[in-house]
Amino acid sequence: MGRYGKHALFFLLRSGLLPKISAHLPLVVALLFCTPIIISQNQITEREHYLWFDQMVGVENSALYNGIGYSEKFRVINQYHKFFKTTEFLPGSIVFDGNLYPGLQMKYDLDSDQVLVNLKNGSGIVFLQPIKKKIQSFTIEGHQFIHVNDSLAKANNISGFYEVLWQNSQMKLLEKHFKKRFKREGKNSIYYEFKSRNAVFLFYDKNYYPVKRRKDFIKIFPGLKEEIQAFSNKSFPKSDSRRHMIALTSSIHTLLLNGETSLQ
Repeated sequence: MGRYGKHALFFLLRSGLLPKISAHLPLVVALLFCTPIIISQNQITEREHYLWFDQMVGVENSALYNGIGYSEKFRVINQYHKFFKTTEFLPGSIVFDGNLYPGLQMKYDLDSDQVLVNLKNGSGIVFLQPIKKKIQSFTIEGHQFIHVNDSLAKANNISGFYEVLWQNSQMKLLEKHFKKRFKREGKNSIYYEFKSRNAVFLFYDKNYYPVKRRKDFIKIFPGLKEEIQAFSNKSFPKSDSRRHMIALTSSIHTLLLNGETSLQ
């Protein structure tokens, strides 16, 4: 059995197909022995390897398929929907229970803080919510999200999916997207509108700090007060505060790295 045959055996374990090996014997033989012939000429990336596997056995045969069926609870009649970016499914990937599932079609429900995946079921399509506690991270249309659920975060009433705006080994700038739900009564019906909200946190020195203005960063890094004040003469403009906070976080990291000033 070659290197890719060993990977194939691992993937069978990952997918839960191995207990049903008798029903998939031709596929097992192909995966374990024929795979080196198919791809031995190319060194492929981990993502490409997962894509290849899911194309061979189908995502519907994987652990990701053990989700909760999705049904819409709220009627929306205008542009004020509850999803991230759009009501359409967007390209993305999920790290679920330690395994990467790329090449998915996804939505992110900001009202319930749940991920919705469009999966094939035979000749049909099903909408599933993968089990939330097993999702470590996901990417949707180039935006990276991580599942924040550690004990420190929970102690600060912080949990759920957060977009990673900037990160390195020392700190992370995280944004929480959510939407506030409003019930509306029309002439003959009830419908809902969802208005966007957000909150940004800096994870540094084993703590989560809410940040919105320059003074919030000064409280965290008092030794960098002059540098932070010099970064911008005004508060972050509301229309572009995200970009300014990313740039400031990067600048603070550079100052700390170069040891140009103390933190106290």
